[in-house]
Amino acid sequence: MKRRSTLGEPPSSRYRVQAARKVLELLEALADGDRSKSLAELTAATGVPRATAFRLVRTLEEMGYVHKSGNGYSLGYKCFILGAAARDSVDLPTEALPHLEWLRDVTGETTQIAVLDEWQVVYLERVLSRQPVGYMKSRAGAILPAYCTGLGKAQLAFRPRELVGAWASMQTFPRLTPHTITTAASLMDELERIRRRGYALDDEEREAGVRCIAAPVRDHDGEVVAAISVAGPSDRMPQELADSDMASHVLSAAANISRRLGYRGAPLDEALPAAVAGKS
Repeated sequence: MKRRSTLGEPPSSRYRVQAARKVLELLEALADGDRSKSLAELTAATGVPRATAFRLVRTLEEMGYVHKSGNGYSLGYKCFILGAAARDSVDLPTEALPHLEWLRDVTGETTQIAVLDEWQVVYLERVLSRQPVGYMKSRAGAILPAYCTGLGKAQLAFRPRELVGAWASMQTFPRLTPHTITTAASLMDELERIRRRGYALDDEEREAGVRCIAAPVRDHDGEVVAAISVAGPSDRMPQELADSDMASHVLSAAANISRRLGYRGAPLDEALPAAVAGKS
């Protein structure tokens, strides 16, 4: 069965070089999984004719991009060098911005991306809604507590449970609104729910009148390195956010940013919770 390539279609076919595309499809096939692949498996996965695949793979082998062991092929050290260089050059806000803009357009609300610094959330980028949003404390450069924000909880949920539990047991959680989580036990229960469903909700926990839905962003190792969210006034963000179309959109954007960072985990329709996946 031919494997679906992750290569995006170019805006124009005038500049397409089929040989280059075939080379990249072969490399993607070798990167898919953790074992070497035979020439027959590569041709089946990519649809590249066997004779063509043989010549291309031999060229890649000579240049150090493919390693041959017995009848199997795997990625060579040159691919590792390229991958390391690509990771070092990644600018997270720049990679995320087009997806945040798409998410703002499809939901109509403000979108943002943030990372964890110890136990606080650092906001990196925000795309404002075209509708009135009033005063929101979350803006690029803001540093806010993680326990009462969707962006923070979406990342805390995927840190080691023992580490988060030990930290939470030594904290006090100031009540910022009537909905703020104020105990370690309640926070740990909430993080478990987030792990199960794949995204976090902020139900007016930090700011009265503001709701948020957030999803984690993963890097090439599958580690959660950031989170993105949609936030807006509670009268436009209904309490029934769980399993909503908005949840589907946030998860979709987070998955696309993760792929830009090299994440090669489950496809989006397999990664989404069942109730949401049917709506995407």
